[in-house]
Order: sequence, then structure tokens, then C-alpha cells
Amino acid sequence: MTDCEKALELIPWYVAGSLSEEETGELAMHLVECDACRSELARMVPVALDVKAVIDAMPTVSAELREQVEERVKRSGAAGVDVGSFLLGLSMGLSSAKGRGVPLQGDLRILGRKVPLFRLGEGGNDRD
Repeated sequence: MTDCEKALELIPWYVAGSLSEEETGELAMHLVECDACRSELARMVPVALDVKAVIDAMPTVSAELREQVEERVKRSGAAGVDVGSFLLGLSMGLSSAKGRGVPLQGDLRILGRKVPLFRLGEGGNDRD
């Protein structure tokens, strides 16, 4: 990777203020010598400021409303998905049913709605 390629990767992070001191130093040393990368930095700063201004002008959600939504989600169980248990059960079911013609069906509930993931019929290879 050339110095310019690395600098161009770092510039957005520099503008966002999320580079380490070491990376900031490396970028600064490169910018002293490279007109093209300095131009890119100069182009990105106003864009970043415009984005920040738009974000700052957006209305915020009150803490009370946020708490109400979080409470509703907790009560409904809409956000609870136990993927690990599902995958373990699926693996065990598929391995025990393989070759036996046992029909299997896998569904997932998302926001209270049943979403069919797969259905294996008598032959073990039918899919929905």
C-alpha cells in the first residue's frame, strides 16, 4: 500500500476525530509532503461539518418516550432472539432426522410475527 492509499483511508477517520495519536502523527507527516492528500482533507472537512450540522439539527427523542418504547419491546418479547439455542436445536434435529424421512420445520418469531425459515418434508429436502 502506498503512502497516499493509506492516507486516503485515514483521512475520514481523522476528520471524525477517531484516529490514534500514532495514526494522526503518521497522517500529518504525509500531509506535509503531499498536495493531493491535503486537497482531499480540505474537501472532506466541509462535508463532515455539513453532516454534523444536519445531525445536530435533527429532533431528538425524549428520554420518556425512549423508556416507553423500551418497556413495550421488553413486555412483548419482540427483541428476544436466542440464535445459539435455535442453531443447536436445528443441528440436533437435522442430524437425528437425516435419512429417516422425519419432517422438520423451522420458524422464527420477529416482532411477534412467525417467519418460516425452512421446511423439510418426507424426503428431507423440500424447501419453502
